[in-house]
Amino acid sequence: MLQRLSRYALIVLAILVMSVYLPMLYQKVFVAKTGRTHLFYSPVIKKFVFREIVKDHRFLTQDETGRDLDRKTFETLIPFIYYKNMELWGLLPFEIDGQSFDKETIKANRQVIELRPRMIADRSPQDGIYPLIESQPDQALLVFPEDRFRIADRMEFVNADNNTVDEGLSRVFTGAFKEAGFKFPARLIAGKGTILKPFDEGYFVVDAVGAVFHIKRVRGKPLCVRTPIPTDLGIRSIRISENRRKEFYGMLLTNSGKLFLISYDNYRLIPLPVDNYNPDTMNYKLIINPLYRTAVYSDKTMIYATAMTPDYETIAGYKRAMQASRQTTARTFYSACFPFSIQIKDHTSDYMTFDLIPNGWKGLIGVGLSIVIYLLFVCLRKHNLKEAWPDLAVIALSGVYGLIAVAMVRPDP
Repeated sequence: MLQRLSRYALIVLAILVMSVYLPMLYQKVFVAKTGRTHLFYSPVIKKFVFREIVKDHRFLTQDETGRDLDRKTFETLIPFIYYKNMELWGLLPFEIDGQSFDKETIKANRQVIELRPRMIADRSPQDGIYPLIESQPDQALLVFPEDRFRIADRMEFVNADNNTVDEGLSRVFTGAFKEAGFKFPARLIAGKGTILKPFDEGYFVVDAVGAVFHIKRVRGKPLCVRTPIPTDLGIRSIRISENRRKEFYGMLLTNSGKLFLISYDNYRLIPLPVDNYNPDTMNYKLIINPLYRTAVYSDKTMIYATAMTPDYETIAGYKRAMQASRQTTARTFYSACFPFSIQIKDHTSDYMTFDLIPNGWKGLIGVGLSIVIYLLFVCLRKHNLKEAWPDLAVIALSGVYGLIAVAMVRPDP
């Protein structure tokens, strides 16, 4: 009895390992790798254009009507994206809708901000301790401070060199928070703790009751503002983007999946299009050029885009099935061969996962074939079918994984 239990423990372990690595190996060998669809709104023809890898590193480049485009035509239709090539080709400055655009104008009016699932606060581990960079340094470049801060029942600064609490600085900044009406502890702390940016806007901090505060270090002193952002908004995450255009501080995501830009205009919220948007699975990108704003968001199956005016009024929309979602012979065989797979790494999160992913009814084909193969083996070897039912049960539950496992881990004679 103990030997049988030991055998099936090894079989279960083998099935778990195979369900992680066999599907992964199959996809690397047999499933053609396809890149994401790159989708843009053309200010020249007022239509969406896209480029995607379809097979064997071949590109499909078209506009929304299905008209094929060569590479140069594609790039000239989105000149704000490929303005450096336009310069090389001697096409700068160019005119669109009676307006002339040179290199400097384009550079000053371009911006891209992105929110990937793994950038959402609750989908990746948080530092818990942050640098508050001096916003007005007495030199040309930003520099890291000697301290880091954390917020629990107060705003506390810790010297990074000797790991001691700076009581004076902690008292001053905590006092600034309290004077602005902050309720400790903090629910969310959002900012960019890096000096690789043109200037510093500090951090946006959500307090215990949902109010949003903006804190900066200016000449060594706190500048704390309670923003008019509603406390009942249900803020899930904030992504800051310091950009010289200074149109908005960053992007705000709510628990209900709504997205807003936080404007420099008294922290006014600008709603963004979110039809069919799932923040846990979709990458969201806002592309800004001198004439239009384009929101593009996608997962592994679909890509959606909305073109807007500079005032964020919708003017056009488009959606398309991603190349990776289209059924091929290799993908069909994959679904039939493996009844399920176990995913231990999710690209939408920085946490380790252990997700069981079923392959639907097609997986029953592989299970049935595995059972037939095992029964043929039993008959050819003239084994007792009554003694084989535990192995059959394992194969019925796990398909090809179970078939391989029971063949590898044989019972003792």
